Amino acid sequence: MNNRKFSHLDDLDSFELENWPFYWLIRVNASYLQKNEKALKKVGLDVPRWRVLMLLDGRSARSVSYLAKEAVSKLPTMTKIVKRMQADGLVECRPRATDARVTEVQLTKLGASERKKAWAATKEIYRDTFSDLSDERIIELIASLKQIMENLTKDR
Repeated sequence: MNNRKFSHLDDLDSFELENWPFYWLIRVNASYLQKNEKALKKVGLDVPRWRVLMLLDGRSARSVSYLAKEAVSKLPTMTKIVKRMQADGLVECRPRATDARVTEVQLTKLGASERKKAWAATKEIYRDTFSDLSDERIIELIASLKQIMENLTKDR
């Protein structure tokens, strides 16, 4: 393991912030969300609603707990977001037929329309962000991030 390029990250005395992958992940995510926030504000949306709109495809309902997990949000926070979106007519909520304890969320026609607006408002940010990367590098990046996520969620 010590022959790896980043093995020095085990030693605090050798730590360099610029060589810490999470530094870059945090900065990239924050910059991306700031740009999205600005673009979404122009169409009357915010990042929490955008996350839910992107997670709902309009074809199938999703549980509130699924939305919280995939949006990396706490369940009570996601519940509040969904309730606001329901009050705004963007989503419908109903108990799951097979388990009434589970609340399922589905886009309304207005929600589907807002999802299209959200996509249109943010797709250029995505395009610009990855404009200098080949499809192969993007695929490698996604694969690496999936592996990192798998490593983080392993029980050790």
